[in-house]
Amino acid sequence: MLFINVLGHNAIKEILIKEVSNSRIPHAQLFNEDSGVSSLPMALAFSMYLFCENKSLSDSCGTCASCKKMLKLVHPDIHFFFPSKSAGSIKSGSKESFPEFQKQLLNNPYFTESEWYVSNGMKKSGEIRVSDARVINKIANLKSYEGGFKIFIIWHAEKMNTEASNKLLKNIEEPNSNTIFILITKSANLLLPTIKSRLQTKVFKKLTIDTLKERINQLYPELHDEYINAKIEALDHNYNNIIQQLSGLIEPHNNYNMFVEWVRLCFLSIKKQQISDLVEWCNNSASLEKSKQLDFIKTSLELFRCGYLLKYHPGIRLPEINSANFNFGKFAQRIKSNNIIELAKLLNDAFYSLERHANSKILFLDLSFSIGKLLHK
Repeated sequence: MLFINVLGHNAIKEILIKEVSNSRIPHAQLFNEDSGVSSLPMALAFSMYLFCENKSLSDSCGTCASCKKMLKLVHPDIHFFFPSKSAGSIKSGSKESFPEFQKQLLNNPYFTESEWYVSNGMKKSGEIRVSDARVINKIANLKSYEGGFKIFIIWHAEKMNTEASNKLLKNIEEPNSNTIFILITKSANLLLPTIKSRLQTKVFKKLTIDTLKERINQLYPELHDEYINAKIEALDHNYNNIIQQLSGLIEPHNNYNMFVEWVRLCFLSIKKQQISDLVEWCNNSASLEKSKQLDFIKTSLELFRCGYLLKYHPGIRLPEINSANFNFGKFAQRIKSNNIIELAKLLNDAFYSLERHANSKILFLDLSFSIGKLLHK
């Protein structure tokens, strides 16, 4: 991938290029992403620039042998590790799953963790295991195939379990020459502190509205600016979600309808009304794919946030919820300064627990009762 094709983050592009031109490349880097941001395309562009045989002062040439291999993700000196299904105690799950990962990455370098799980047929969150770490260490101690850099991209590095993290520590502390580690995460606080302290961090913040509008205008020139602005605001600058909605790949109204039913049952649960309906709702939600459960939690957080902001910005553009039994204004009256922080924490904690194999039925039921209490606070 060329730098020119990476959305936004121009300051980080300049830093990476400068590090290469000054021959001061950190051997271990942390690409720390904000919510809704993907730094994987930047990691690909940086790797391609390092391998490029005819690089300019601003980008890879895109035509040399190394660039052609990178464009197909077949360069022998770049290695991807990511959350995957277990392939046993010896085989690397990442290496076993790489053909599918490669296909997904070539199709859309901005794809999300949940999309990866769906495409790879995973109902639960994956892990980066000690079997992956053993393979990384083995490759790190070998010479590069083409005599240049060896690059390890560890996507969602927070999914490394403790045993894998400890096994990688020495190579991250004292790597062989021309060995580069790029760890990508949205949850840097979950990394082993001894690993995190040895990484040079680059922070990827949300894409600006101008950057997003420029790309959306290229893809969908028929759309009006007002509509584009509304989508960007409603989806919190999340590029992947915006494009998926515009292309019709996801339908937000399903989540909105689920939310309307759920929040009504949460509210009634305090008065011991319709508890059986709430239990049934939780059981049905728990039967959904894990990626859909996570997406619902994110949508719920978005709706609670909009409800709280409505008091301070009456003109805020609200999600389009088509339900005769739901009034956003009345819902917003229940979201106040004395409960919004707790509501957000509950949903964030639920998201975290779902990612880590919590029992969905128990989690949703416990979350529902807690939400109900806060709505009456």
